[in-house]
Amino acid sequence: MPQPSLLDRILSHQTDPKASKVLLAGYEAFLAHGLRRTSMQDIADRAGMSRAALYQHFKNKDDIYSAMMGAYFAAAIEAVEEVLAGEMDVARTLDAAFDAQIGDAAEALIRSPHAEELLSDKHAKAGVIVAQGTMALARVYARWLAEGAQTGRISPDIIAGNSERTALVMMAALDGLKGLAHDWPAYLDARKRLARLFGRALTL
Repeated sequence: MPQPSLLDRILSHQTDPKASKVLLAGYEAFLAHGLRRTSMQDIADRAGMSRAALYQHFKNKDDIYSAMMGAYFAAAIEAVEEVLAGEMDVARTLDAAFDAQIGDAAEALIRSPHAEELLSDKHAKAGVIVAQGTMALARVYARWLAEGAQTGRISPDIIAGNSERTALVMMAALDGLKGLAHDWPAYLDARKRLARLFGRALTL
């Protein structure tokens, strides 16, 4: 059975259907106008509700953006855990996990003229959520690395007794690929190369 897309997972994490509509509308508005230029009215219009109704769910657009990031990490962690539980070789597993982590919404984000702003880690409240989410994802990869080292699937020497630090290095390398914004094919190629590099290193 095919796995749900990351965007579907993100929206499904909202218990309030109206909140799901707002997050989707916010995502579309931020892609079109950027975070600074998007107004609450823009989001309300896309969500098909009044601005007053929108304020009943979120106090401002930064609140919406932060909720989007929190929902993204919850969905990404779930998707990555499912991939890492599989039986593919290490390189293919990492390739699939990176794909699951970034998700189907990434192409529109990377191609957006506002990608640099949206991918920035300088958004105060969202920055905390990103830092916490990144650490949570790193712990998912770290458990997989530690289990792989115990079973002989992954070389213990590469982990050097610290699977979490190794996972954080992987996450930093993956995050560094966002510098290829606006060039989706180059980004995909780089991501596959990164998975192969880590896959080869981890099994030496």
